Amino acid sequence: MMRMSGQKVTPSTAARLSLRAGLIVCAIALAGACAGERELPYVASPAPLRILSINDGGAFNAIGLPDVSLPDSVTVIDLVSDEPPATRTVSGTVPNTIAGAPYAAIVHGGRYAFIPSHSWGAQGTEANAPNQVTVVDLDAPGLDVVAVVPLPPNPWQALSHPDGERAIVITDHQFHVFRVEDGQPRLIAQSEPVSFSLVSFTIHPDASSIVATATAGKLTTSSAVELQLFDLKGDVIHYASQISIAPEIGAIDQPFAPRFSPDGRRVLVLNGLGAPFSPPLDDVLSIDMTRSPPIVTEVVQNVAQGLESVAFHPSGRFAVVGCIDGPYVGHLAVIDLTTSPMRLLSYLPIAFVPEGIEFSPDGRMLFVQATTAHHIAVYSVEGMRLVPSPFVLHTGEGPASMALTSR
Repeated sequence: MMRMSGQKVTPSTAARLSLRAGLIVCAIALAGACAGERELPYVASPAPLRILSINDGGAFNAIGLPDVSLPDSVTVIDLVSDEPPATRTVSGTVPNTIAGAPYAAIVHGGRYAFIPSHSWGAQGTEANAPNQVTVVDLDAPGLDVVAVVPLPPNPWQALSHPDGERAIVITDHQFHVFRVEDGQPRLIAQSEPVSFSLVSFTIHPDASSIVATATAGKLTTSSAVELQLFDLKGDVIHYASQISIAPEIGAIDQPFAPRFSPDGRRVLVLNGLGAPFSPPLDDVLSIDMTRSPPIVTEVVQNVAQGLESVAFHPSGRFAVVGCIDGPYVGHLAVIDLTTSPMRLLSYLPIAFVPEGIEFSPDGRMLFVQATTAHHIAVYSVEGMRLVPSPFVLHTGEGPASMALTSR
Protein backbone atom coordinates (compact mmCIF):
# COMPACT_ATOMS: atom_id res chain seq x y z
CA MET A 1 0.00 0.00 0.00
CA MET A 2 1.00 3.67 -0.47
CA ARG A 3 -0.04 6.84 1.28
CA MET A 4 -1.07 10.27 -0.14
CA SER A 5 -1.70 13.36 2.00
CA GLY A 6 -1.56 11.20 5.08
CA GLN A 7 -4.64 9.19 4.02
CA LYS A 8 -4.87 5.46 3.38
CA VAL A 9 -5.16 4.54 -0.31
CA THR A 10 -7.14 1.41 -1.16
CA PRO A 11 -6.37 -0.79 -4.19
CA SER A 12 -9.46 0.55 -6.01
CA THR A 13 -8.31 4.13 -5.37
CA ALA A 14 -4.85 3.31 -6.67
CA ALA A 15 -6.36 1.84 -9.84
CA ARG A 16 -8.41 4.99 -10.43
CA LEU A 17 -5.32 7.19 -9.92
CA SER A 18 -3.34 5.05 -12.32
CA LEU A 19 -6.11 5.29 -14.93
CA ARG A 20 -6.32 9.08 -14.48
CA ALA A 21 -2.53 9.44 -14.90
CA GLY A 22 -2.67 7.35 -18.05
CA LEU A 23 -5.43 9.50 -19.50
CA ILE A 24 -3.41 12.67 -18.77
CA VAL A 25 -0.35 11.24 -20.54
CA CYS A 26 -2.50 10.26 -23.52
CA ALA A 27 -4.05 13.71 -23.65
CA ILE A 28 -0.63 15.37 -23.64
CA ALA A 29 0.61 13.07 -26.41
CA LEU A 30 -2.56 13.71 -28.42
CA ALA A 31 -2.15 17.46 -28.02
CA GLY A 32 1.43 17.20 -29.28
CA ALA A 33 0.30 15.16 -32.27
CA CYS A 34 -2.45 17.66 -33.05
CA ALA A 35 0.02 20.52 -32.80
CA GLY A 36 2.24 18.73 -35.33
CA GLU A 37 -0.74 18.25 -37.63
CA ARG A 38 -1.54 21.96 -37.31
CA GLU A 39 1.91 23.05 -38.57
CA LEU A 40 1.18 26.07 -40.70
CA PRO A 41 1.50 25.81 -44.50
CA TYR A 42 3.02 29.30 -44.77
CA VAL A 43 5.53 31.64 -43.11
CA ALA A 44 4.17 33.11 -39.87
CA SER A 45 5.60 35.07 -36.94
CA PRO A 46 4.60 34.82 -33.24
CA ALA A 47 4.79 38.64 -33.07
CA PRO A 48 3.65 40.88 -35.96
CA LEU A 49 6.53 41.85 -38.27
CA ARG A 50 6.86 44.15 -41.25
CA ILE A 51 9.57 43.49 -43.85
CA LEU A 52 10.57 46.08 -46.44
CA SER A 53 12.31 44.83 -49.59
CA ILE A 54 13.76 47.42 -51.97
CA ASN A 55 14.19 45.82 -55.38
CA ASP A 56 16.60 46.97 -58.11
CA GLY A 57 15.39 45.84 -61.51
CA GLY A 58 18.89 46.50 -62.87
CA ALA A 59 20.55 44.19 -60.33
CA PHE A 60 21.20 41.53 -62.96
CA ASN A 61 23.29 43.94 -65.02
CA ALA A 62 25.11 45.18 -61.93
CA ILE A 63 26.36 41.70 -61.02
CA GLY A 64 27.36 40.81 -64.58
CA LEU A 65 24.48 38.58 -65.60
CA PRO A 66 22.80 38.85 -69.02
CA ASP A 67 21.16 42.17 -69.78
CA VAL A 68 17.61 42.23 -68.46
CA SER A 69 15.44 45.35 -68.36
CA LEU A 70 13.17 45.20 -65.31
CA PRO A 71 11.52 47.98 -63.29
CA ASP A 72 12.64 48.96 -59.82
CA SER A 73 10.04 48.11 -57.18
CA VAL A 74 9.17 48.14 -53.50
CA THR A 75 7.73 45.15 -51.60
CA VAL A 76 6.14 45.20 -48.14
CA ILE A 77 5.43 41.91 -46.36
CA ASP A 78 3.41 41.79 -43.14
CA LEU A 79 3.67 38.64 -41.03
CA VAL A 80 1.38 37.61 -38.18
CA SER A 81 0.87 34.38 -36.23
CA ASP A 82 -2.34 33.06 -37.75
CA GLU A 83 -2.62 34.36 -41.32
CA PRO A 84 -0.56 33.87 -44.51
CA PRO A 85 1.91 36.65 -45.36
CA ALA A 86 0.28 39.82 -46.71
CA THR A 87 2.50 40.96 -49.59
CA ARG A 88 2.30 44.15 -51.65
CA THR A 89 4.67 45.03 -54.50
CA VAL A 90 4.54 48.26 -56.47
CA SER A 91 6.79 48.76 -59.51
CA GLY A 92 8.08 51.80 -61.32
CA THR A 93 7.50 54.45 -58.64
CA VAL A 94 10.74 54.47 -56.61
CA PRO A 95 14.20 54.42 -58.22
CA ASN A 96 16.84 52.54 -56.26
CA THR A 97 20.12 50.70 -56.73
CA ILE A 98 21.90 47.56 -55.58
CA ALA A 99 25.18 49.52 -55.31
CA GLY A 100 25.65 50.16 -51.58
CA ALA A 101 25.27 48.45 -48.21
CA PRO A 102 21.97 46.51 -48.33
CA TYR A 103 20.44 47.86 -45.10
CA ALA A 104 17.33 50.04 -45.31
CA ALA A 105 15.40 52.56 -43.17
CA ILE A 106 11.82 52.32 -41.91
CA VAL A 107 10.57 54.69 -39.20
CA HIS A 108 7.47 55.78 -37.32
CA GLY A 109 6.41 52.29 -36.23
CA GLY A 110 7.03 50.84 -39.68
CA ARG A 111 4.90 53.48 -41.42
CA TYR A 112 7.49 55.25 -43.60
CA ALA A 113 10.49 54.11 -45.65
CA PHE A 114 13.44 56.25 -46.78
CA ILE A 115 14.76 54.81 -50.05
CA PRO A 116 17.92 56.34 -51.58
CA SER A 117 19.07 56.25 -55.18
CA HIS A 118 22.27 57.63 -56.66
CA SER A 119 24.14 58.21 -59.90
CA TRP A 120 27.09 55.87 -59.24
CA GLY A 121 27.03 53.03 -61.74
CA ALA A 122 27.75 49.41 -60.95
CA GLN A 123 31.23 49.64 -62.49
CA GLY A 124 32.07 53.02 -60.99
CA THR A 125 30.67 55.02 -63.91
CA GLU A 126 27.94 57.65 -63.93
CA ALA A 127 24.43 56.22 -64.17
CA ASN A 128 21.10 57.84 -65.00
CA ALA A 129 19.50 57.35 -61.57
CA PRO A 130 18.73 60.57 -59.66
CA ASN A 131 20.52 61.56 -56.44
CA GLN A 132 17.58 61.60 -54.05
CA VAL A 133 15.75 59.90 -51.22
CA THR A 134 12.16 58.81 -51.80
CA VAL A 135 9.82 58.62 -48.79
CA VAL A 136 7.09 55.97 -49.09
CA ASP A 137 3.97 55.42 -46.98
CA LEU A 138 4.10 51.69 -46.24
CA ASP A 139 0.60 51.67 -44.73
CA ALA A 140 -0.96 52.91 -47.97
CA PRO A 141 -2.36 50.04 -50.07
CA GLY A 142 -0.49 51.36 -53.10
CA LEU A 143 2.74 52.17 -51.18
CA ASP A 144 2.27 55.84 -52.04
CA VAL A 145 5.23 58.14 -52.55
CA VAL A 146 4.76 61.01 -50.10
CA ALA A 147 7.89 63.01 -51.00
CA VAL A 148 11.03 63.04 -53.10
CA VAL A 149 14.00 64.90 -51.58
CA PRO A 150 16.90 65.79 -53.92
CA LEU A 151 20.31 65.29 -52.30
CA PRO A 152 23.97 65.81 -53.21
CA PRO A 153 25.82 62.90 -54.86
CA ASN A 154 25.66 60.06 -53.88
CA PRO A 155 22.97 58.90 -51.36
CA TRP A 156 24.59 55.55 -50.65
CA GLN A 157 22.58 54.35 -47.69
CA ALA A 158 19.71 55.21 -45.33
CA LEU A 159 19.36 53.84 -41.79
CA SER A 160 16.76 54.13 -39.07
CA HIS A 161 17.92 56.04 -36.01
CA PRO A 162 17.70 53.86 -32.86
CA ASP A 163 14.75 55.98 -31.68
CA GLY A 164 12.71 54.64 -34.60
CA GLU A 165 11.53 58.15 -35.49
CA ARG A 166 14.47 59.64 -37.39
CA ALA A 167 16.30 58.44 -40.50
CA ILE A 168 19.92 59.20 -41.38
CA VAL A 169 21.12 59.24 -45.00
CA ILE A 170 24.71 59.54 -46.19
CA THR A 171 25.88 61.24 -49.36
CA ASP A 172 29.50 61.45 -50.50
CA HIS A 173 30.58 63.98 -47.87
CA GLN A 174 27.69 64.48 -45.42
CA PHE A 175 25.13 62.93 -43.08
CA HIS A 176 21.53 64.12 -43.47
CA VAL A 177 19.04 63.66 -40.59
CA PHE A 178 15.30 63.45 -41.34
CA ARG A 179 12.10 63.21 -39.33
CA VAL A 180 8.54 62.68 -40.61
CA GLU A 181 6.19 65.41 -39.38
CA ASP A 182 2.52 65.59 -40.41
CA GLY A 183 3.10 62.90 -43.00
CA GLN A 184 6.01 64.70 -44.69
CA PRO A 185 9.79 64.31 -44.26
CA ARG A 186 11.68 67.26 -42.83
CA LEU A 187 15.44 67.67 -43.03
CA ILE A 188 16.31 68.58 -39.45
CA ALA A 189 20.14 68.49 -39.53
CA GLN A 190 23.18 68.01 -41.74
CA SER A 191 26.76 67.34 -40.71
CA GLU A 192 29.64 69.55 -41.78
CA PRO A 193 31.10 68.15 -45.03
CA VAL A 194 34.14 65.88 -44.64
CA SER A 195 37.03 65.72 -47.09
CA PHE A 196 36.78 61.97 -47.67
CA SER A 197 33.90 60.16 -49.41
CA LEU A 198 31.47 58.18 -47.25
CA VAL A 199 30.47 54.72 -48.50
CA SER A 200 28.54 52.90 -45.73
CA PHE A 201 27.77 53.31 -42.03
CA THR A 202 26.21 51.91 -38.85
CA ILE A 203 24.72 53.63 -35.77
CA HIS A 204 25.46 52.68 -32.14
CA PRO A 205 22.38 51.18 -30.42
CA ASP A 206 22.39 54.01 -27.87
CA ALA A 207 22.78 56.61 -30.66
CA SER A 208 26.10 57.90 -29.29
CA SER A 209 28.34 57.26 -32.29
CA ILE A 210 28.55 56.23 -35.93
CA VAL A 211 31.13 54.01 -37.63
CA ALA A 212 31.52 54.66 -41.35
CA THR A 213 33.63 53.37 -44.20
CA ALA A 214 35.12 56.03 -46.47
CA THR A 215 37.59 56.53 -49.29
CA ALA A 216 40.06 59.37 -49.76
CA GLY A 217 38.86 60.26 -53.25
CA LYS A 218 36.05 59.35 -55.58
CA LEU A 219 34.93 55.76 -55.05
CA THR A 220 35.94 53.18 -57.65
CA THR A 221 35.99 49.40 -57.49
CA SER A 222 39.72 49.57 -56.67
CA SER A 223 39.62 52.40 -54.10
CA ALA A 224 41.35 52.00 -50.74
CA VAL A 225 38.72 52.39 -48.00
CA GLU A 226 39.23 53.34 -44.34
CA LEU A 227 37.20 53.14 -41.14
CA GLN A 228 36.05 56.42 -39.58
CA LEU A 229 34.40 57.27 -36.24
CA PHE A 230 31.80 60.02 -35.71
CA ASP A 231 30.16 61.33 -32.55
CA LEU A 232 26.36 61.54 -32.54
CA LYS A 233 24.62 63.82 -30.04
CA GLY A 234 20.95 64.44 -30.68
CA ASP A 235 20.80 65.54 -34.30
CA VAL A 236 24.43 66.71 -34.39
CA ILE A 237 27.08 64.53 -36.05
CA HIS A 238 30.77 65.44 -35.68
CA TYR A 239 33.85 63.72 -37.05
CA ALA A 240 35.92 62.09 -34.27
CA SER A 241 38.83 60.03 -35.64
CA GLN A 242 40.05 57.31 -37.94
CA ILE A 243 39.74 53.77 -36.56
CA SER A 244 43.08 51.99 -36.49
CA ILE A 245 44.00 48.34 -36.91
CA ALA A 246 46.00 46.21 -34.48
CA PRO A 247 49.42 45.39 -36.03
CA GLU A 248 48.83 41.64 -35.84
CA ILE A 249 45.72 41.97 -38.04
CA GLY A 250 47.65 43.37 -40.98
CA ALA A 251 46.43 45.78 -43.64
CA ILE A 252 42.86 45.97 -44.87
CA ASP A 253 41.80 47.69 -48.06
CA GLN A 254 38.02 47.86 -48.59
CA PRO A 255 35.93 47.56 -45.40
CA PHE A 256 32.20 47.66 -46.12
CA ALA A 257 28.70 47.39 -44.62
CA PRO A 258 29.59 47.65 -40.89
CA ARG A 259 27.12 46.71 -38.15
CA PHE A 260 27.05 47.26 -34.39
CA SER A 261 26.44 44.36 -32.02
CA PRO A 262 23.25 44.63 -29.91
CA ASP A 263 25.27 45.73 -26.86
CA GLY A 264 27.34 48.23 -28.86
CA ARG A 265 30.65 46.70 -27.74
CA ARG A 266 31.81 45.61 -31.18
CA VAL A 267 31.30 46.37 -34.86
CA LEU A 268 31.63 43.70 -37.53
CA VAL A 269 32.96 44.92 -40.87
CA LEU A 270 33.21 43.05 -44.16
CA ASN A 271 36.36 43.50 -46.20
CA GLY A 272 36.20 43.65 -49.98
CA LEU A 273 33.64 46.39 -50.80
CA GLY A 274 30.82 43.86 -51.07
CA ALA A 275 31.77 42.36 -54.43
CA PRO A 276 33.57 39.19 -55.57
CA PHE A 277 36.17 40.94 -57.69
CA SER A 278 39.10 38.51 -57.41
CA PRO A 279 41.13 36.42 -54.94
CA PRO A 280 42.22 36.48 -52.18
CA LEU A 281 39.11 35.59 -50.22
CA ASP A 282 37.70 38.40 -48.06
CA ASP A 283 37.84 38.65 -44.27
CA VAL A 284 35.38 39.55 -41.50
CA LEU A 285 36.84 42.19 -39.14
CA SER A 286 35.81 43.08 -35.58
CA ILE A 287 36.25 46.55 -34.07
CA ASP A 288 36.56 46.69 -30.29
CA MET A 289 34.32 49.65 -29.42
CA THR A 290 35.24 49.48 -25.72
CA ARG A 291 38.70 50.82 -26.54
CA SER A 292 39.32 54.55 -26.79
CA PRO A 293 39.84 55.13 -29.61
CA PRO A 294 38.25 51.98 -31.09
CA ILE A 295 40.55 49.55 -32.90
CA VAL A 296 40.21 46.47 -35.12
CA THR A 297 41.37 43.60 -32.88
CA GLU A 298 40.00 40.40 -34.45
CA VAL A 299 39.67 38.88 -37.90
CA VAL A 300 38.21 35.75 -39.47
CA GLN A 301 40.23 35.27 -42.62
CA ASN A 302 39.26 33.88 -46.02
CA VAL A 303 35.52 33.71 -45.42
CA ALA A 304 34.38 34.09 -49.05
CA GLN A 305 35.23 35.69 -52.37
CA GLY A 306 32.80 38.53 -51.66
CA LEU A 307 31.04 39.60 -48.44
CA GLU A 308 27.82 41.56 -48.80
CA SER A 309 25.95 41.88 -45.51
CA VAL A 310 25.96 40.88 -41.84
CA ALA A 311 23.34 40.51 -39.11
CA PHE A 312 23.83 39.96 -35.37
CA HIS A 313 21.55 37.57 -33.56
CA PRO A 314 19.73 39.59 -30.84
CA SER A 315 21.56 37.54 -28.20
CA GLY A 316 24.88 38.84 -29.51
CA ARG A 317 26.24 35.28 -29.42
CA PHE A 318 26.67 34.89 -33.17
CA ALA A 319 26.35 36.68 -36.50
CA VAL A 320 25.48 35.61 -40.03
CA VAL A 321 27.30 36.95 -43.10
CA GLY A 322 26.00 36.97 -46.67
CA CYS A 323 28.72 35.61 -49.00
CA ILE A 324 29.07 35.87 -52.78
CA ASP A 325 31.38 33.20 -54.19
CA GLY A 326 31.22 33.88 -57.91
CA PRO A 327 28.57 33.70 -60.62
CA TYR A 328 25.44 31.90 -59.46
CA VAL A 329 26.95 30.82 -56.11
CA GLY A 330 26.11 32.20 -52.66
CA HIS A 331 26.45 31.15 -49.02
CA LEU A 332 25.67 32.20 -45.49
CA ALA A 333 28.55 32.06 -43.02
CA VAL A 334 27.83 31.70 -39.28
CA ILE A 335 30.35 33.46 -36.99
CA ASP A 336 30.63 32.39 -33.32
CA LEU A 337 31.13 35.46 -31.11
CA THR A 338 31.29 33.62 -27.78
CA THR A 339 34.96 32.74 -28.28
CA SER A 340 38.02 34.99 -28.30
CA PRO A 341 38.96 35.40 -31.03
CA MET A 342 35.70 34.90 -32.87
CA ARG A 343 35.54 31.89 -35.17
CA LEU A 344 33.77 30.63 -38.29
CA LEU A 345 31.27 27.89 -37.49
CA SER A 346 29.50 26.87 -40.69
CA TYR A 347 28.31 27.65 -44.19
CA LEU A 348 24.84 27.23 -45.69
CA PRO A 349 24.05 27.43 -49.41
CA ILE A 350 21.71 30.17 -50.61
CA ALA A 351 20.41 31.31 -53.97
CA PHE A 352 22.80 33.85 -55.50
CA VAL A 353 23.12 36.79 -54.57
CA PRO A 354 22.47 37.23 -50.80
CA GLU A 355 21.82 40.91 -50.08
CA GLY A 356 19.78 42.29 -47.16
CA ILE A 357 19.75 40.16 -44.00
CA GLU A 358 17.78 40.58 -40.76
CA PHE A 359 16.84 38.59 -37.66
CA SER A 360 13.40 38.93 -36.13
CA PRO A 361 13.57 40.90 -32.85
CA ASP A 362 12.92 37.75 -30.81
CA GLY A 363 15.78 35.94 -32.58
CA ARG A 364 13.62 33.02 -33.71
CA MET A 365 13.81 33.72 -37.45
CA LEU A 366 16.32 34.95 -40.03
CA PHE A 367 15.37 36.54 -43.36
CA VAL A 368 17.81 36.83 -46.29
CA GLN A 369 17.20 38.40 -49.70
CA ALA A 370 18.13 36.16 -52.65
CA THR A 371 18.54 38.71 -55.44
CA THR A 372 18.46 36.59 -58.58
CA ALA A 373 15.71 34.35 -57.18
CA HIS A 374 13.34 37.30 -56.48
CA HIS A 375 12.55 36.13 -52.97
CA ILE A 376 13.50 36.26 -49.30
CA ALA A 377 14.75 33.00 -47.81
CA VAL A 378 13.46 32.19 -44.31
CA TYR A 379 15.28 30.29 -41.56
CA SER A 380 14.31 29.23 -38.05
CA VAL A 381 17.03 29.59 -35.42
CA GLU A 382 17.96 26.70 -33.12
CA GLY A 383 20.88 27.77 -30.95
CA MET A 384 23.51 28.76 -33.53
CA ARG A 385 21.96 26.50 -36.16
CA LEU A 386 19.91 27.87 -39.04
CA VAL A 387 17.13 25.62 -40.34
CA PRO A 388 15.79 26.58 -43.79
CA SER A 389 12.04 26.85 -44.20
CA PRO A 390 10.46 25.12 -47.21
CA PHE A 391 8.71 28.46 -47.87
CA VAL A 392 10.04 31.77 -49.18
CA LEU A 393 8.65 35.30 -49.28
CA HIS A 394 8.14 36.60 -52.81
CA THR A 395 9.43 40.08 -53.74
CA GLY A 396 9.77 42.26 -56.80
CA GLU A 397 12.61 41.55 -59.22
CA GLY A 398 16.12 41.97 -57.82
CA PRO A 399 15.72 42.42 -54.02
CA ALA A 400 18.69 44.62 -53.12
CA SER A 401 18.24 45.99 -49.59
CA MET A 402 15.98 45.22 -46.66
CA ALA A 403 14.67 46.42 -43.30
CA LEU A 404 12.50 44.75 -40.68
CA THR A 405 10.53 46.03 -37.71
CA SER A 406 7.98 44.89 -35.15
CA ARG A 407 4.40 46.03 -35.71
